[in-house]
Amino acid sequence: MANVTVQDCNGTVNGIENLEYLDMSGFNCKLLSEHLLSNFPKLITFIAQDSKLGIGLKSLQTASEFFKKNLDLQHIDLMQNSLHSLPDGLFNHPFRKKISIILDKNNLQSLPNFPSKSNTFQQISLKYNRLSCLSDDNIAKLNIIKPASVFLRGNPIECSCKTLNFLKWVHRSGIIGDVDEVECVLQNGTLSMLSNFLRNLKTFEISCQSKIWLILASSITSVIILAVIFGIMYYRYRFAFEYFFLRVKMKLRHYQPLSEEFNHDAFISYSHKDITWVKTLYDKLESKGFNLCLYHKDFQGGMPIAECIVEAINSSRKVVFVITKDFLESSWGTYEIEMTRMHAFREGRESMVVVILKDDIDKDKLPKALKEIWYKVVCIVWPFQTEAPYNSEEMFYEKLCIALSDGRRKLCDDNTSNL
Repeated sequence: MANVTVQDCNGTVNGIENLEYLDMSGFNCKLLSEHLLSNFPKLITFIAQDSKLGIGLKSLQTASEFFKKNLDLQHIDLMQNSLHSLPDGLFNHPFRKKISIILDKNNLQSLPNFPSKSNTFQQISLKYNRLSCLSDDNIAKLNIIKPASVFLRGNPIECSCKTLNFLKWVHRSGIIGDVDEVECVLQNGTLSMLSNFLRNLKTFEISCQSKIWLILASSITSVIILAVIFGIMYYRYRFAFEYFFLRVKMKLRHYQPLSEEFNHDAFISYSHKDITWVKTLYDKLESKGFNLCLYHKDFQGGMPIAECIVEAINSSRKVVFVITKDFLESSWGTYEIEMTRMHAFREGRESMVVVILKDDIDKDKLPKALKEIWYKVVCIVWPFQTEAPYNSEEMFYEKLCIALSDGRRKLCDDNTSNL
């Protein structure tokens, strides 16, 4: 019946129940009935080369019905049918003898979906398909099926570190029946006979392991270098990062920054050890009409200190740093200077910083962040040498009032003698 012109294979054949050999090569089986072979219970050899079964088998609703009545099958030839796979259940039957199946010249890229049970297949021919190797799952299935031979000639087999497990299995199992005829593509793109390559497999395996360790070492080194670079960048710009994340966090909490007006004329930053002196400063400035923010008085309980600091800086027209020896030893003092510097740069308010040098401190001992904006800072020295001309508490407070009021002297024109 080979090469007989038929319109389709969508039907059944009656009257030849004792048929043992059927050759349907060249049939047009795009339309295929799952009961096409049901009336051939004694069929031993089924050949259907170039019969468009790649389309027909795929269209079957119940593929397990196709060979269900043909339990005497021993030879199946499905060569050149543009098969990409085989439907589930096609061979899931208790065949009485092992089957030799030919799937040459198709488009298979992996082992077809054969049932995972032994004593089903005698030989599996996969010549001239598109197999670069057999996956670990394919190998595990073949170890269960246990065919006597598998044929792979004409496939673009890849001999590389990526396919090492497959190559070791081929070398160990001896299951590839045409290993002397199989060519493989080396990593440099050249061809080699697989049997020749397998003779040096141990040396190749060692080279692959060396490459793996080299890649692993390179990856670890790259990660370490990136981590070090990130660590250095973070340490160098840690306050900028923290200021940015605090601003984002406050925005997510629906915090609305002030547009033109400020809640406070100034936020006073100081060491808690200087609270007595700062309290006197606060009282005198409050009496002159200034609204000041102190963390002892104004920071909200239950709110992170870092967020309180940023909010206080943002809501104050000026930030006053009371620089003392205790302040320089305080980590929070340095933090507040950094946050102020970030905020001043971001908002274009570089002139918002006022520094009170209360102790006799050399400029070189000031925090780096403060020295970087020193040219924009208003610096007022506390009169620790009262005998010097123009160096009195009265003059100190007058200068401070002018700095805090941005030139609005009416705040300071009240009786300075009260100071």
